[in-house]
Amino acid sequence: MIKLQGTEKMKINTIVLLLLTISFASCTKSSLTKRTPASDPDAHAISSTTNPKRSIQEVYAASPVEDMQQLSNARILIADYDLLRRDFPALQNLSNPQIDEWLLKNTAYISSPQAAQTVVNTPIPTTGATKKAYRPRRYNRANVFDVFDPSDEGRQVGIIDVKGTGSLVPAQRDHGNGVATLGESIREFIYERMMRDIVKDSGIPNKIVGSYAVIDPGFDVVHADGSTSPAGFYLRQGHDRWVSENSHQNEWLPRNATARIQEVFRRYGVDPNQNVQGTKDHHIFDFGHFVVRDDLAESDAAKKLPFNIWGYDKSIPEPGGDRWFYSKVDNPWNWSHALADSWRRGEANRHNVWQHFENLVNPASEAIKRAPAGGGNCYDRASRIINN
Repeated sequence: MIKLQGTEKMKINTIVLLLLTISFASCTKSSLTKRTPASDPDAHAISSTTNPKRSIQEVYAASPVEDMQQLSNARILIADYDLLRRDFPALQNLSNPQIDEWLLKNTAYISSPQAAQTVVNTPIPTTGATKKAYRPRRYNRANVFDVFDPSDEGRQVGIIDVKGTGSLVPAQRDHGNGVATLGESIREFIYERMMRDIVKDSGIPNKIVGSYAVIDPGFDVVHADGSTSPAGFYLRQGHDRWVSENSHQNEWLPRNATARIQEVFRRYGVDPNQNVQGTKDHHIFDFGHFVVRDDLAESDAAKKLPFNIWGYDKSIPEPGGDRWFYSKVDNPWNWSHALADSWRRGEANRHNVWQHFENLVNPASEAIKRAPAGGGNCYDRASRIINN
């Protein structure tokens, strides 16, 4: 994580305060805080999300099982209640607070090795209760949880994938500490929601692995320099993963698929940085390396995301060879981390989290839905370019 000096933090906090208090005139409350009217069944591009996997056998049948420790002080920051109700019909008649309780009961757990040390995190408050969870291959800081019918706890109704739940061998190394920051989790939730609109508008055949919620697990990440950040859990749909022939490229999709997808996304000013991770059916997840740019030759001027909101400070020099640098200093990253700090200090609440979400997503949605210059959708145009 990029560390900021005091004056830079003050500037960012000022911007965040403005984002949290200024409401765009076009904003309307959505199902992330209340139910969506029946007249607009796809207001949040839920049709762009994949059909979730229902059991670990569909994800990776040989996944080891481990005992997880229940967290004492976990809280929900934001959740997509429409997607949760679609994927888990057993939740249809529950209120949003009841769904929050269900999510915490089923997924608010940390790995036992993570809870047993304080090198890469502050002490983790736990209740003493445990739950079994799965750790598919390459899940270095994530687990998959069985989730159960709220009215019949013996009946499994699906699975939820949770990032940030700890490692088997936590250590101070890149992607090896087992945890995620709360700001990172908020950014991922917001980015995923924005990418749904792009997928829907573009006509691309791929889907998105949808976000369910962000949880504050109640402890801090300890960075290598001794500084701390609030930890976070990112909850998403159960999914399988493409296995790359190159062991160093994780779940990166094949080059031809990546090229086609990247060409489409760049039409909107979104650069995946040649890192498109996906499922076996090429549905897309993990937007941590995506960044919005204003200098992509492929961008459609009519549909580009607003760089002043989704971009980054171009005066910050990019270290040589690090093409992913700006995704860790862009506005969504910085503002989401500042919001996470405010949340943990008790200065921000769920309404502020929701406003932060709207103030990023709504301007993007407005840009994405504009008619493209030259006609046709972005997928058709990108396909013509690639094929020619």
